[in-house]
Amino acid sequence: MSTGLDRVVDDTADAEDLKKKVLAALTTEGIDTVRIVTVDLHGVPRTKLVSARRFERVMTSGHSWALPLLACDLWEDMAPEEKALGEDIGYGNGLLMPDLRTFTRLPWTRGTAHVMADMFTNEMVEQPSPRQVLRRVLKQAAAAGYQPVFGTELEFYLYRPELGDQGFDAVFGRQSWFSVNALSLTESFLDALGQAVRGMGLPVYEIFSEHGAGQFEINLEPASGLEAIDNVVTLKIAIKEVAQTVGLRATFLARPTNLSATPVSGYHLHQMLKDGAGRNVFYDPTAPDSLSPVCRHYIGGQLVHAIGMTGIVAPTVTAYKRYIPGTWGPVRVSWAIDNRTALVRAIRADEDTHLENRLGSSDANPYLLAAANAAARLDGIARQIDPGEAGGGNLFEDERLQHLPTTLIEGIAGYCDDAVLVEALGRDFSRIYTGVMRNDWKRYIEHVSDWEIREYREVL
Repeated sequence: MSTGLDRVVDDTADAEDLKKKVLAALTTEGIDTVRIVTVDLHGVPRTKLVSARRFERVMTSGHSWALPLLACDLWEDMAPEEKALGEDIGYGNGLLMPDLRTFTRLPWTRGTAHVMADMFTNEMVEQPSPRQVLRRVLKQAAAAGYQPVFGTELEFYLYRPELGDQGFDAVFGRQSWFSVNALSLTESFLDALGQAVRGMGLPVYEIFSEHGAGQFEINLEPASGLEAIDNVVTLKIAIKEVAQTVGLRATFLARPTNLSATPVSGYHLHQMLKDGAGRNVFYDPTAPDSLSPVCRHYIGGQLVHAIGMTGIVAPTVTAYKRYIPGTWGPVRVSWAIDNRTALVRAIRADEDTHLENRLGSSDANPYLLAAANAAARLDGIARQIDPGEAGGGNLFEDERLQHLPTTLIEGIAGYCDDAVLVEALGRDFSRIYTGVMRNDWKRYIEHVSDWEIREYREVL
């Protein structure tokens, strides 16, 4: 008999085997409660915590979840025009169906596990949650004969709460970039995080202090498909919660203060395509620069869709602080070979040849970041888009190149104008997402900032 779990796993035998393994883990690992996790449009993990006994039922039948939450902003408000997930359904419930392949114990808790979930109506009609949007694009890639591989470089800030200028007390100064001193000052956090990621099997291979005061970069080994991005979401949960256990806070906001000591944070997505035999289709030793035609077309797709992608991979007002000169974020639509001033950086490494897309903000939704990148490249390959010659020198300042959007509303307009991305990610998702983002922008431009008050109020 088919169950709701089968809709996630796509194989009844695998689903039954997974249930047996999870049932055994609930007992042997002393798990009392399970978080059933989805992510909102901003990538914030949202959850219900259920008892281990109830989770035995949830594995097969799912767990209730208010469908309108899919279309909410960070304050649980819906865009005024959103009806399909609001009044049209009476603000009713659907189901979260756990993907048991993601089940893992959270080592910093006494006895809690977590599992990623997908969203359905009560009639098992799939909903456009961010994870399911990525699943949709990955199926498109598989139909074209490709397996996307993703590697993650993710930056974040670590600080002490409620202290210092602008409520930010960095755990080390900006002069401690890439230093042993920074690691020494944060040893309790790094030790606890290391134990956590090893306990969950997350493939973290590197962490170091970055350019900012209290800024880190953490990197994950490449992996294919949903697993690669599930790992990112789980890692972000671990970073924020482990930080709290040692009295600190972590944030993935693109820029946490106006201080010069806190430059912007990014999310660089490394990418490769494999064929059905597992070969890297980017590498061709006989081609110029060893980059295959498929690789060049892939680059072409990312450049053609860079403006539209920005509206997805920069989902906050703050994210657009990166797209200005002097931030080490990309400024213009460009590609180059091993050049960090380019939006797309080609890295030649024989069989490990791959691309780094530097467009993503650290506060990007990981699933949507990967989905937008994958959709753009598939179009580039399908239409054999020529990226042109690789750039050189300082591409930040090359005025011949198209400038990226510099505000959230420009980014959303760029996405809406990109019919290929809208279709690839799904029209229902696009309606929901753009409605929330436009409403965010409306609230932002109506807000009188502290800067405006300090600048004008007394003298005008």
